[in-house]
Amino acid sequence: MSRTIIAGCGIAGTTAACALKELMPGEEVILIDSGSCGLYSRIRLPEVLSGKLPEEKLILSSPSSLNEKGIQTIFGKKIESLDLEKKTVFYTGGSMSYDRLVFATGADASVPPVPGLEQEMTLRDLDDLHRIGKLLPSAGTGLVIGGGLLGLEIAESLKAKGIAVTVSEIAERLLPAILTEKESAWLKQYLLDNGMNIITSGHVEKITKADGKYVVEMDGKTQEFDIVLVSAGIRPVTGVAKAAGVKVERGICINHKFETSAKDVYAIGDCAELDGRVYGLWMASKSQGTALASILAGKMESYTPPVFSPVPKLPGITLKVLKEKAAQA
Repeated sequence: MSRTIIAGCGIAGTTAACALKELMPGEEVILIDSGSCGLYSRIRLPEVLSGKLPEEKLILSSPSSLNEKGIQTIFGKKIESLDLEKKTVFYTGGSMSYDRLVFATGADASVPPVPGLEQEMTLRDLDDLHRIGKLLPSAGTGLVIGGGLLGLEIAESLKAKGIAVTVSEIAERLLPAILTEKESAWLKQYLLDNGMNIITSGHVEKITKADGKYVVEMDGKTQEFDIVLVSAGIRPVTGVAKAAGVKVERGICINHKFETSAKDVYAIGDCAELDGRVYGLWMASKSQGTALASILAGKMESYTPPVFSPVPKLPGITLKVLKEKAAQA
């Protein structure tokens, strides 16, 4: 029996573990993750923050359900280092040898280099959700830095809690990658009409805290907010791989078999970089997890990424309706 250790219980790692166990029942599959609840839906965190979704509905695969599938779990432990020659991973309080190691460590929320911006101002995991949730009851005003899809969702969640929300987007218009100029203009006006303050071409220069308030210098003015959150993309988690000597650029570099520069070490999901691209999409991570299992089981030669067409979640309106309304305007 050979052993595959998967570092990370996100959608990529969990999908790979489940698929590998189905294709290779005799394989010892071990999931190691610093969390304790198993796989949950990160993309629905704003819904829980707004109160529209109970937190328990986030859980997709509990530790017990994974164990029932024959997958061993080591949760609440963080992988700290890796010995490539001895094929051993070292995690909090222990170590374990592997025949194959899969990095599925995901990504952290990215924080722009603005004085006063902190990692705790992001919404990326359950700890963030709990921390931010405690701040909402006493907050009357909020600033969300970043007007992308997640930023707008977070802003809508704050608004649903009765908080007066300002969104500062550094680009000249909202969602330029998926909307035309006319559609962006319509969305901005729609959000303004529905009680959100939207600033485009916005520049936040500095944030300081005084008397329990965040004092924000932006666009030549100073404003105070009770809560400040930031949504500015992701940063692949690559520290352990890089320290071990695995090739890393933006993400852990892989080929079309998900192989890294190190023998018997693979990477999938938000931590992985394929052909210079980190996908950062839930469906892409799931696709990679499924494909890796097929490759390891000898069912697939290599992976060709499909074209992913995610359906954007906009606050209070669908993309189809937005486009129709903008066309009529």
